[in-house]
Amino acid sequence: MGCPTIRLYNSNEIPQVGMGTMFVPPPENFDFQNFFDNAVAAGYRLFDTAALYGNEFELGEAIKKNGIDRKKLFISSKLKNGHHKYDDALREFEGTLKRLNLEYLDMYLIHYPCPAIGEYPQAWKAFERLYEEGLVKNIGVSNFHQSHLERLFQTANIKPAVDQLECNPYLTIKPLRDFLKRHEIIMEAWFPLGGPPHDQLMPGTPVPKYGPLRENEVIKSLAMKYNRTTAQIILRWETQRGMVVVPRSSNPVHMEQNINIFDFSLTENDMETIETLNDDYHSAPDGDICNDVWD
Repeated sequence: MGCPTIRLYNSNEIPQVGMGTMFVPPPENFDFQNFFDNAVAAGYRLFDTAALYGNEFELGEAIKKNGIDRKKLFISSKLKNGHHKYDDALREFEGTLKRLNLEYLDMYLIHYPCPAIGEYPQAWKAFERLYEEGLVKNIGVSNFHQSHLERLFQTANIKPAVDQLECNPYLTIKPLRDFLKRHEIIMEAWFPLGGPPHDQLMPGTPVPKYGPLRENEVIKSLAMKYNRTTAQIILRWETQRGMVVVPRSSNPVHMEQNINIFDFSLTENDMETIETLNDDYHSAPDGDICNDVWD
């Protein structure tokens, strides 16, 4: 069974499972081409990157060398913090497009709102221009809470198609999910499998009190019940809740497992059981408090 798409409010479609590229290192330490080729072979068409990740050039090269029809791909990147002024945002987009060596992006996101700086409405005006000029097929945001979106709505002519947020059974953010649904904004989950290994967490980040998500006893019991991997159970919960997910794996077996989750469904009772695991656990900076420029 192939990967389905979700229709955005503008009638464009986005694959429901994509490949994240955060923490994918540059080619001197990692075979990015092999990573990309394996992902394409497994059925991935959505690739999520960001200027911050430092691998836009590598992704662009991999696309070119693979030879896949560009129209079959959905390439998404993000604006770096510290470039929210209108002209800065336009220049940064030019840099992203040049590094990717593409004529257009399928999606461009504001990486963080940086609310203490408060310039993201300017960046959004630049995004609207890029959208109207056809350089970006869909525009959206990342790590935006309800308060950030409500401020954006006051001056925006075009609303975001997507809000990309950290979300998984340890961080269900249901009130925000409900808000996005009311406004027809699709939620895209990053760290959908619970974040990086504990030894890779940012300094000062606590470990989840229930242990690593994929080793959680509730998730493990459901994996046995459905004869699936724990990752498949988690991703199926998210996709059944209407989310787009962008897990990351360089293991070809895991790549295939993570995208092949649409030939079974969790019962609503099991869905609710997973929802009870919520502990509001953030494994990375939250949009309400992150104002780091990272330049």
